[in-house]
Amino acid sequence: MKLSTKLNYVTASVLMALSYQVSAADEKAGVIKTESGFDLTPGVNASLKYDDNIASTNTDQQESWILAVTPAIQAQMLDGNNTYTIEAGLEYGNYFDSTDDNYLDGLLRGAAEVEFNQSNRLNVDAAYIYGHEDRGTGIFEGIGGLQDEPNQFDMYHAGGYYEYGARTTPARVRVNAKYLSKEYTNFEDVTQYRNYDDAIFGATFYYDTRASTSLLLDYQNTTTAYDVEDPFGDRDSNTQDLRLGVEWEATATTEGSVKVGYQKKSFDNADREDFSGIAWDAKITWTPLTYSQFDFSTGSSSKDPNAFGDYVRATTYGFKWDHDWSELIGTTLAYNRSVDDYTGIEREDISNMYTASVNFSILRWVTLKAGVDISDNSSTEQRYEYDRNVYFLTAEMTL
Repeated sequence: MKLSTKLNYVTASVLMALSYQVSAADEKAGVIKTESGFDLTPGVNASLKYDDNIASTNTDQQESWILAVTPAIQAQMLDGNNTYTIEAGLEYGNYFDSTDDNYLDGLLRGAAEVEFNQSNRLNVDAAYIYGHEDRGTGIFEGIGGLQDEPNQFDMYHAGGYYEYGARTTPARVRVNAKYLSKEYTNFEDVTQYRNYDDAIFGATFYYDTRASTSLLLDYQNTTTAYDVEDPFGDRDSNTQDLRLGVEWEATATTEGSVKVGYQKKSFDNADREDFSGIAWDAKITWTPLTYSQFDFSTGSSSKDPNAFGDYVRATTYGFKWDHDWSELIGTTLAYNRSVDDYTGIEREDISNMYTASVNFSILRWVTLKAGVDISDNSSTEQRYEYDRNVYFLTAEMTL
């Protein structure tokens, strides 16, 4: 396992958008102690990439070198069993051959984990994200060549959960709530129809069968409201998920969770087709050796489409292998596959993504990563088909 302290600022695509996470490793060699009680962990990532299809098109592909710089900081205070965290970060991307694709994203997040006593716990967090979607992704998938700049958006979310029940007793119950709002700030003639709010409420009942394993029954209700009615019909909906599952903390070699159940998505618009069917989510980590880890994941549920159609039945599969050959060198191999089956239109997309990278821990405070992401997207509609290769060299630096 790597012994150096790291702070990673990760940009990922989740539900048509970017979300951000700032995290620190276990060892605190690079932490700045302050009199206020907050421990500061600053860091910066710098990445040089070569992207051979920056707009994800299947014709007139445009390529570019890209320099991305990501400074971030985490402030954390431990107060007994309570943890308070503030995170902030920026990411600037500079396209050498297409300056119109340059972007500046930002994150501000606060979180609190409070344990009142052994039977009462509260976990809350809130965040503001100023982000973007690359040309040819999100709302403009398949027509990235027609964009003159990326989509930009503001996203807010706030929520958390309250949990009752001592961890030493078999039964616990958790009640959760979350509000999320996403609003695009350019291309308003098109994007105004995809600004939306989500209100999520739910509850989970846990029954511990032994120290590290819990059976669970989970119910979630999501109400989605769009700010402006779609010209092809109202998209407001209500989604209910009921799942039975099991999750287990790290044992000798494995940890993970498996949830299987029933999902029902109902539209306010009677002309749109509702969804009901089996849904699942599974994530399993296998660590046969202290320096080698395998991650497996799969899921299936309905989601709103970026453009046309009533809903998308999305099924995903994922695999990742991390292996440390020494304290200095590690490798990652990953494969992710998604199958999107559209309802309301005749369309099916299949996406395959392959990742290979090598990590070099050259100093305690510097890790270099070199690798490639290979994307292969096929579709029953030709305009959504494309190949994309991104070669990258990243430096992750902390104190």
